[in-house]
Amino acid sequence: MIPLRTGIKISLGKVISMNELYDQHTEYRHCHLGGAVYLGVEGVLWLISAAFGAVGRIPIAMIILLIGGMFIHPIAAGCSRLLRLSSPDESNRLPVLNTWIALTIPLGLPLIFMATAGGREHLFFPAFAVLVGAHWLPFAYIYSMKSFLVIAGILVLTGVLFGFIFVQSFSACGFVAGGVLLLFAAIHYFIVHRELRCES
Repeated sequence: MIPLRTGIKISLGKVISMNELYDQHTEYRHCHLGGAVYLGVEGVLWLISAAFGAVGRIPIAMIILLIGGMFIHPIAAGCSRLLRLSSPDESNRLPVLNTWIALTIPLGLPLIFMATAGGREHLFFPAFAVLVGAHWLPFAYIYSMKSFLVIAGILVLTGVLFGFIFVQSFSACGFVAGGVLLLFAAIHYFIVHRELRCES
């Protein structure tokens, strides 16, 4: 269990805000291991989808990523409970912002359908990579980790490259995006654990 510092009542009845004692972004980063669990779950989903596409099961590959994406949050939340990760303090408003940002993915799905219409299935993973990359960008603020800017940039660049240049393989972009997500899941895990060791 990760120890967290919260607001403290003093003798005059005044409550010191969490921001004064413990930065909300730091708390959120520590509670979620820098988003490592979410990045890991999403990375595995991308790799499974790409694997089906690689053996010619393109419709199934697309359904896996489209439908499976809806279950990333509950699966990651379940994994967090198994890892006994703490939840942010109730005064922390970042989970609300996280929820609103998460809605950008379903709202952006029409772009995926437009990109792949007319037999252009090869654009499925590239278009999704650009959408997901843009979605991860604001998490640099939520977690106060500039590495999310790198994740967003790599995913968007991957989508552009495989959408306009390396268009021969349906699944190549999916494998690259999934690998990038898993790589940064591991990086964030070790970054946060190092922070926690230094604080203890």
